[in-house]
Amino acid sequence: MNTTEKIRLSNETQMQLKALKKIEVWKNIAIALSTLGVALTYAGMAGNSRNLFLGIPGVIIILAGLISALILNLGLKNGRRNVKKMLRILEGEL
Repeated sequence: MNTTEKIRLSNETQMQLKALKKIEVWKNIAIALSTLGVALTYAGMAGNSRNLFLGIPGVIIILAGLISALILNLGLKNGRRNVKKMLRILEGEL
């Protein structure tokens, strides 16, 4: 591996690390969204009078947030594994 390829791989590693940080932020937003869904569902279903106009959207928000968080978590896992492979290549070649 020549110097130009090492520099490119190093730059790619840095860009992927930045992207992983952004994905982590989006995962946290998805988890917070599902938490708000729980509060909305509780507000709609608690008490003597049940309000389906709050409960049903709350459940939908919970599911959307959890599915999004799971998908983003999978992307984080695969991205970290990819960065580790690139770092191993750089360390092995240096």
